[in-house]
Amino acid sequence: MAKILPTDGNWIPESCSFPEDVMIDMLEELSRDVPNLMHKEYLALVALQSKWMAKLANRQPVTNPIPPPPKKPKKIPPKQQEQPSEEERREVYIDDVDDNEMVNNRIYIPRLRPAWRARHFNILMRALIIKQGLLNKHIHWQILDKIMSAPDAEGQAELQAFVDNIGRL
Repeated sequence: MAKILPTDGNWIPESCSFPEDVMIDMLEELSRDVPNLMHKEYLALVALQSKWMAKLANRQPVTNPIPPPPKKPKKIPPKQQEQPSEEERREVYIDDVDDNEMVNNRIYIPRLRPAWRARHFNILMRALIIKQGLLNKHIHWQILDKIMSAPDAEGQAELQAFVDNIGRL
């Protein structure tokens, strides 16, 4: 049996032809080693060889293709967000501020429902609302649904109006 060298790396012919070569060699040796082989026995060996080759033909791989390289994730450019001015970004320690002073508070609402997306709102409110946690006590699902289903500007206006109503209580 001649050794076949691997070709272009897609598949190795030697490994694919090995079962066929073994069967052919075995049947040739069997036919040669048995001198008094009757015609009926010889036909049985030929039938065995043809049946073996038919079954083997269905099991041979065509090739072993190299798997495609993994797809690169698409790079989504980050959205350009307006940077608040220095005055808007002014950070204060809430306990040092007078209760009636108006402070800018960024409120983040995560994606709590599948139809929502995470959003944040810059809301102007009295420091007392933050100190006493009044917003957390009064917020409810109905107002959240209304805010999160509205476009950005409308949602911010709705939340600002809600916070203003809390401040009047």
